[in-house]
Amino acid sequence: MLKLVKLSVVVPEGGKSLFSDFLLGLDAFSVAEDLLDNGKVVVSGYFSEEIDIDHVLERLKDYNSFLEDIMQGISVFNFNVEEIDQSSWQLWKKRIKTVKVTDRIIIKPPWDRYRPKDTEIVIEINPSLAFGTGHHESTKLCITGLERLLDSAGNKSVLDAGCGSGVLSIVAVKLGAKKVVAFDIDRVAVKETKRNLKRNSVSDKVSLVCGYIDSIKGKYDLIVANISVEELVRMRDEFKSRLSGKGLLLLSGIPYSRRDELVYGMESSALNFREGFRKGDWVAFVFSVD
Repeated sequence: MLKLVKLSVVVPEGGKSLFSDFLLGLDAFSVAEDLLDNGKVVVSGYFSEEIDIDHVLERLKDYNSFLEDIMQGISVFNFNVEEIDQSSWQLWKKRIKTVKVTDRIIIKPPWDRYRPKDTEIVIEINPSLAFGTGHHESTKLCITGLERLLDSAGNKSVLDAGCGSGVLSIVAVKLGAKKVVAFDIDRVAVKETKRNLKRNSVSDKVSLVCGYIDSIKGKYDLIVANISVEELVRMRDEFKSRLSGKGLLLLSGIPYSRRDELVYGMESSALNFREGFRKGDWVAFVFSVD
């Protein structure tokens, strides 16, 4: 029976993005945010039962102490850890509904029926153990960016860095990318991406790699990454070396409060800021080498 570890914290509404991003950076499979009647927010991260949850808690408490020192009023009110079995996971899945990300892109779970209208593109994603169901603002930003950049710039080759559920690779193929390479260091994510590629009949159009970016060869017209700020900055030189001459780098997973940190990190490696767009408390940015 599938078991997960659910780590929940109660935080002020102004701190929800900070803690959601941090939990994702600690390898949470997914994160949920629930607004309470008192204005506070429960941020819950779902982890593999194999995770060292004591280490995660220690990291989270250190982060909380750091925020208390630099940001007035941002602090965790309560920590809670519980194991959830398959039946509880199924109840959580019922919260995942079909979402219209853009005028054309629709993301649906397997249990929802949806008939596409006109030029709509329907993508089926199983929200199991990999991040990227299309509901989180950072994923929506990436999909919006992919639609805009693939259409306007005619990009044909795409690298999906930290593919999670594979949703961005699938979107890229559906929008006309001729070559897509996806990689993730998490074996669970790679397996889930493989299933979702098959579910959407694009297995033959995406090359899937389990490993780090240094195992990826070649140059790409568009690189997309929806991961933590720390990882984006760490991989900036690797991104740059894999961009084609007029290639574009689309980055998401960036809390609005950390936008300057991310832009500074990229520009320090001579990646030039092109544009940015925002959804809620999250932003996405586009960079180039020219």
